[in-house]
Parts: sequence; structure tokens; C-alpha cells
Amino acid sequence: MITELSATMISSYKRCYRRFYLEYIEDLKPVAGSEALTVGSSYHENLENILKGQEFNHDGLAGKMAEAFQKYVDYKSWQAAPEQDFKIRLSRGVYLKGRLDAVTQDGFPVEHKTTGSMGIEKYIDHLAYDDQISLYMLVTGKERAIYTVIQKPTIRLKKDETEEEYLERVSQWYNEEPERKILTLNVVRTKNELEEKRQEIIELAKEMRHRRLFYRNPNACMITSCPYASICLNYEPDIQLTGFYKKERTEIEPCKF
Repeated sequence: MITELSATMISSYKRCYRRFYLEYIEDLKPVAGSEALTVGSSYHENLENILKGQEFNHDGLAGKMAEAFQKYVDYKSWQAAPEQDFKIRLSRGVYLKGRLDAVTQDGFPVEHKTTGSMGIEKYIDHLAYDDQISLYMLVTGKERAIYTVIQKPTIRLKKDETEEEYLERVSQWYNEEPERKILTLNVVRTKNELEEKRQEIIELAKEMRHRRLFYRNPNACMITSCPYASICLNYEPDIQLTGFYKKERTEIEPCKF
């Protein structure tokens, strides 16, 4: 029996068994993504082009964020190759699979993150507990990862200004104290920490294989909004759902049991 896991699958399973069931067992995905996800995806596409030395899309918030990255992050020193797929074996029948935002010439993983209103300081505190960092270090065999973190603009479009005027203000906002809005972080894990994480993922894979009841985590519902909230309480597999589609198993996050 083979189990292939990704960082997002592990995060979903830890957050709520019910969400994991809907997302990765039933393969359901919301038709419409949130505005935050759309900006984040466009931003990542722009950074991929920047690392390749290609022109990127300067339009919208994602474009202004990418301009700030290009101006204030010393990315050229990495000599990084962007968008690297991976699949490694953790133990018999357990594999870790996904995609790295980039890998430096020296083999260190690079990950790009955006943060909203909570600010960069709180995000940095969160990194000490972040699973994804440890998983990417396991993948590359390194004990250090490079994270870039950019805060999304906290200023909003004024009633009497155009979109163009607003985006110009966004550019100026990044130019004011950029060191507080765009950071490059070196995150470190010890060999013991990484081995402990490897064993944790193996145990999680075993647990997933044998789980039959995917119950809800009400605490997770109270902390953050869930894209599956509309079908969580009354999901029936044989009924066609509005607002969701069946995810293809050929995507980057296959779930094999």
C-alpha cells in the first residue's frame, strides 16, 4: 500500500479530519478561490518569472508586490532554479511529494510567503512551528531554508481615487520602511528535529490509512473560515454540489491509500 503526502495535505489533516476527507478523499475543490488566494497565486507566478530573468506582470496588487520583491530582496545571489517538483521516499510505502518555489545553487529550499493584516512579526513567530519548512528541508537534505515574507498592503482604495492612483500609493507604501514589510529569513532545523518530523509523517500516514471516521474539529471552524463549511454538515456523495468540482488525481497533491 502506497501513501503519497504533501505539505498541504498534512496541514489539512491536522487541522480537521472532516475537511481532509472532503478535500482529499472525496477530491472536492471550491470552484471560486478567494481574492487572497488569487493575489497570492499571481504573486508567485511573478516571482517565478523574476527568478528566471523574465518579464513579469506588473498589473494589480500582485504586480506591485512583485516589484517590491525585485527591488528589496537579494534574490540574484541565490542563483535559484524556480518551481522544482519533488518526490522522496520516507519509509516503505510512504512518500512526500510536492513542489518547491525554488532551490538555490547550493541546494537550499526557497519558499515565498505572503501575510495579511497580522503583520510580519507574528508570522515570524509562527515559523518556529511551521511543518512545511521542516518537510522541505527533509526533501533537500538541508538544515536551512530561505523564506521570503511580504506583507500585503494594509492601505485600501479610497472612495475618490482611481485604481491607478491606488496602486501608485501601494508602491509608495512599500518604499516606506520596506524592512518591516519585506523580509528574507534563514530558518534552521537540527538533524534531530528533522528526524522527529520524518517519523511523525510516517505515523500520520499509517493513521490516515486506517482512519474510517473523519469527524469535525469545531475549534478549527471557530478560528478560521473553512471553504468547505457549506457542505460540511450535510454532504452526500451522490448529490451534485453547487460551487465545487471533483479534483483530478493528476494534480500535484495526489492522495493514494
